[in-house]
Amino acid sequence: MLNVRSADPAQSRILDVALRRFGTDGFAGTSVRTIAKDADVSPALILHHYGSKDGLRAACDDHVFTFFQDMLSRQGDPTESMSGFEGFTDESMTLVRYLMRQASEDSPHANQLIASIIDLTKQTMAAQTAAGHVRPSDDPDMRAAVLVMLRLGPLLFGGAMLQATGADVLDPDGLRRMYRSTIEILESGIYTHEAGTLLNLHDATTERDTRDH
Repeated sequence: MLNVRSADPAQSRILDVALRRFGTDGFAGTSVRTIAKDADVSPALILHHYGSKDGLRAACDDHVFTFFQDMLSRQGDPTESMSGFEGFTDESMTLVRYLMRQASEDSPHANQLIASIIDLTKQTMAAQTAAGHVRPSDDPDMRAAVLVMLRLGPLLFGGAMLQATGADVLDPDGLRRMYRSTIEILESGIYTHEAGTLLNLHDATTERDTRDH
């Protein structure tokens, strides 16, 4: 996937509008004419740059992927990464809303985008494990997938999250609150048992159940 941000102001404006519109109204609910009107360009210009509405969505996917790629590539020592964190910008919130709306439609395009983010996370975990910042895993593929779902899952249930916690997780303040709890779970855990106790119990129980069947 490529960084699709263009030096052409009109093309960049089209992409920005498409990210916002697809993020709020969904892919099916957004027309090329609507995007053209918001971007103050002709529908023909959108088709000239992107070929079709599907081509425009692919460009949006590439832009979101590049955002996550750049963000994860800066994650070395977790404490250094956190100290350099610049907060949730308007652009990053637009990309999050886009990703969540696409994921909620369960399209092959969205599934592929999230699968690519999971693969990026796996690579980051491998690098952090090699550097001694993260414990090794017997199943790095599943760990990376669960980590991504842990971070993105609450965003898919924004209404329930708002009702249960009073926090809009698609708003910067709500998202900060959610990620603080995520960090608390990942860094400190929630159980008082010695590290590894519950995992060993899970493995022993699974082995016993498999043997019994």
